[in-house]
Amino acid sequence: MTGWSGEYADMTVPWPTSRDVRVFDLAVALEPGMPKHPYHPPYSFVLAKKHGEGVYPGGISSAMEMITMGAHVGTHVDALGHIGVDGMVHGERPILEHQSPTGGLEYGSTEECPPLIGRGHLIDAVKLFGGDLTPADGIGVAELEKWFADHPEPTAGSVVLVRTGWMRYWGDNDRYLGLKTGLPGMKREGAEWLSARGIIATGSDTVNYEHKPDVSTPALSVHRHNLVERGIYILECLDLETLAAHEAYDFTFVALPLRIRGGTGSPLRPIAIVEKP
Repeated sequence: MTGWSGEYADMTVPWPTSRDVRVFDLAVALEPGMPKHPYHPPYSFVLAKKHGEGVYPGGISSAMEMITMGAHVGTHVDALGHIGVDGMVHGERPILEHQSPTGGLEYGSTEECPPLIGRGHLIDAVKLFGGDLTPADGIGVAELEKWFADHPEPTAGSVVLVRTGWMRYWGDNDRYLGLKTGLPGMKREGAEWLSARGIIATGSDTVNYEHKPDVSTPALSVHRHNLVERGIYILECLDLETLAAHEAYDFTFVALPLRIRGGTGSPLRPIAIVEKP
C-alpha cells in the first residue's frame, strides 16, 4: 500500500469537536494499492493537471485529478440490487431484463439508497470474544444476546456496526481479504436477530460482511437475507478502531451514498457523532 512520505506522513486533520460531542471518521483513506476483492476494479489516482501548468493571470494556478475505482472498494455501501436470487432483487423485482452495461440496474440501484442516518450501535467482537478473532469465529444469536445484555439493544431505524479487529490487517492485502483463510463475521442467524429489530443498515470492518469460515464454500446467506429479503443496507471496510478504543458503543450514525444512477454500491464517508458524558 502506498501513501505520503516524509514530513507529511503522519499529518491528520482535526475532526469537529465541542464541549458536547465528538465526531469519529469511520472511513479508510482512498489510495492506490489499497486492498480490494479480485472481482472489483482497483482504485487508481493520477494528478491530471499540476500547479504550474497553464498559469492564470496574477500567478494563479490550479490542479486536478482523475480517479477510477469500483463502487465496492474502500469503505462502501452495498445497494439492494447488488445481490439477486433467481433473477429477482429486493421487492421481488425482476432484474435480468432490467440491467445494462452503461445504464446499470433499473431496480435496487444506489440511487434508491437514502441517507443512512440513525442511532448507531457498535459491537466490539474482540472484547466480546475476549481476544483476537479468527475465521472460525462467527456472531450468532448467543453472541448478540450476550453483548446487548450489557448495552442498549438496537431498535427500529438503528445502524449496527461490528468490529472484528480485522482492520489491523489493512496493510496486508491477502490477509485482510481472507481469500485463503476465511473471515470472522456475522452469521445468518445473527442477521435475522438484528433484522427482527428493524435495523436499516449494518456493517463491519471486513471486506465482506459475512462469516466465511471455509473459503471453499460460498458464503452469501447474510447478503441474501439483508439485501434481498429484508432491504437492509450493508456497509463494508469500515475503520472502527478509534471508535472502539474510546468505547463509544452508542452514537448517531450518518452516511451519504453517492447518487450513482444504476449503481450497485457507493463509496462512503460515514461518521459517528458521540455525545460526551
